[in-house]
Amino acid sequence: MKRFAKISVAVALVATVGLAKEVKIGVVLPMTGPLAAFGQTSKGGLDIAYEQNHKLKNGDTIKLEILDDRGDKVEAATATKRLIDKNKVTVILGEVASGNSMAMAPIAEKSKTPMITHASTNPRVTKGKKFVTRACFIDPFQGAIGAKYALDNGYKTAVVVVDAKQDYSVGLAKAFKKAYKNGGGKVVGTVLINSGDKDFNAQVSTIKAKNPDIIAFTGYYPEAALMARQARAVGVKAPFIGADGVGFPELVKIGGEAVEGFMYSDHFNEKAASSDVAKAYIEAFHKKYNKPADSMGALAADAYNMILAAMNKCIDEGKAPTDKICVNTNLRNTKNFQGVTGVISIDKNGNAVKSGVVNEVKNGKFVYKTTVNP
Repeated sequence: MKRFAKISVAVALVATVGLAKEVKIGVVLPMTGPLAAFGQTSKGGLDIAYEQNHKLKNGDTIKLEILDDRGDKVEAATATKRLIDKNKVTVILGEVASGNSMAMAPIAEKSKTPMITHASTNPRVTKGKKFVTRACFIDPFQGAIGAKYALDNGYKTAVVVVDAKQDYSVGLAKAFKKAYKNGGGKVVGTVLINSGDKDFNAQVSTIKAKNPDIIAFTGYYPEAALMARQARAVGVKAPFIGADGVGFPELVKIGGEAVEGFMYSDHFNEKAASSDVAKAYIEAFHKKYNKPADSMGALAADAYNMILAAMNKCIDEGKAPTDKICVNTNLRNTKNFQGVTGVISIDKNGNAVKSGVVNEVKNGKFVYKTTVNP
């Protein structure tokens, strides 16, 4: 009987392998264009996670279908529709920028295709949605991190810089201002910029006249680096504090010495990582890229692994990993998931509840300062 049992198991395994299918995950990222660094670093982390595991427990193989939206809202929406209608993906992973994710969300929602963004922090991305989830914290938490850190370090007055073209920046600025004022800080001015601007002399002059203790920059790294250079050139000495949109090597490459001391809230730092999952990821990242692991890649890895966990749970429940309703339900019910960036639980609105970190540019490197819990 024992020998028969072993043979039966072996036959069952062969049968399972023979029936193994390809399960497609669609990925929308800005691989080119003004936000290419976001897309490229995201793909770097996604590649690590895929290499670590691209098989489901029933033997099915994961296939990534990656499309470049060039950081454009219309392209993001078009890519999403193509992945769902033509490529027949089960899940959409993306995008990075909140505005692009908001352009994608209604398409995912209408087709009842689960979508998970790894890095879009604007609350409106998931608001009122049943099929959109995120692996990152949202701007009210991120804004509160920056505001609290500024106040705790004695910065009582602030000028807030807002990128009027980016939903991410507008939402983050609102969150920072609210938390900063509630904590006793005073916003002495708000200056507007637009993505793609290179001349910030007018804004810098306004900041200099206001003489704030700190400059809260709520946009992305290209403009942050250029504004910092121009501010330092005219004698503005107030430190900058930003958020996850600035924490890229390009900030230092473009800004040079001008971005020394630039602080920002983020999702991940190697120095704060302690779990076995994070350590394995960091080791693999170093081996493949020979550089420190970044937050955007780590977030992409978390989103990917959350998808696999949801699919495997569907298998446990006797359902197909391509069952979109099942996968979406399990994504939205994620609790205490051990990711690279920390422990993740999804709330009733599809938002991740997790900790954040504060980093600072020192000697051209991103140095971990502290961890802030939700």
